[in-house]
Amino acid sequence: MTDYGYAIDPRPAELGGGWRLRLLENGEEVGGGVFPLSPYLSAFPATDEANEREMAEKAAYEDALAEASAWLATRPADEEPAFLDDEGPSDDLPTRITLPKS
Repeated sequence: MTDYGYAIDPRPAELGGGWRLRLLENGEEVGGGVFPLSPYLSAFPATDEANEREMAEKAAYEDALAEASAWLATRPADEEPAFLDDEGPSDDLPTRITLPKS
């Protein structure tokens, strides 16, 4: 069974701050992206710099999370549906189903 996940880590300020998204398959990085603060800072003019930075960090994180969620939604399901028969799980479709009488 394949295990899909993601990690969103803070980026150093000298690299532009923001967040780094890592898309993971069985613990190995298979993709990702960066969400630096600069595009978000100008989108949120605020009365003080601290508030502007906080809003930009939240928006960048939400975009990284949305990207991760969209990626997870496109991952294939590994599990095949199993049907129960008298001996337990079976890959064969039932040929006849008997419903209890009411």
